[in-house]
Amino acid sequence: QKLGLELFLPFHDPELCQEASSGEVFLLASAALANITFFDKMACEILLQLNAIRVLLEACRDKQRVDTPYTRDQIVTILANMSVLEQCASDIIQENGVQLIMGMLSEKPRSGTPAEVAACERVQQKAAVTLARLCRDPDVAQEAVRLSCMSRLIELCRSPSERNSSDAVLVACLAALRRLAGICPEGLQDSDFQQLVQPRLVDSFLLCSNMEESFV
Repeated sequence: QKLGLELFLPFHDPELCQEASSGEVFLLASAALANITFFDKMACEILLQLNAIRVLLEACRDKQRVDTPYTRDQIVTILANMSVLEQCASDIIQENGVQLIMGMLSEKPRSGTPAEVAACERVQQKAAVTLARLCRDPDVAQEAVRLSCMSRLIELCRSPSERNSSDAVLVACLAALRRLAGICPEGLQDSDFQQLVQPRLVDSFLLCSNMEESFV
């Protein structure tokens, strides 16, 4: 399998994303990278060595290449899969990636088509998963708290319309919030801790999934 990856990766180098001339080309290149991150941990390690984090986060700031939730879905898939690596956190911090990932928690559909709504849900879910994994690193957790990430996660948990009533987004946000609360509990109000963090995950999930709109 290692030899297969060594032969495969040169054709899916992050430079293909860096040199993409349009949003369509970037989408195809990032989708190819997303697929190989599911192979195994070694694929993610090789991509990390090829500066994939820097390339992808720089692309997020370029509206000509990254302008749809479908493309951001591919990017955050790569980040989520690579975030299992401890060394990924330092690259994220160096490229101001926490702010970009947090922005994905606010992904909204423009057209309201079912496909676009579903893509936005995937972006929100994977952004929360990525944050939960990265916040093993105290520096990432502190940066997330500084950027008011906990407030956004609470809003997504408590306000169904913010997550399009998606159960998958809710579970991911609860998990990320609990990870952050374990590191920076002072960022939570008592009611949020008692309802969203202290109970069993399934109990908090049931509370939020049955909750009518409540704005934080």
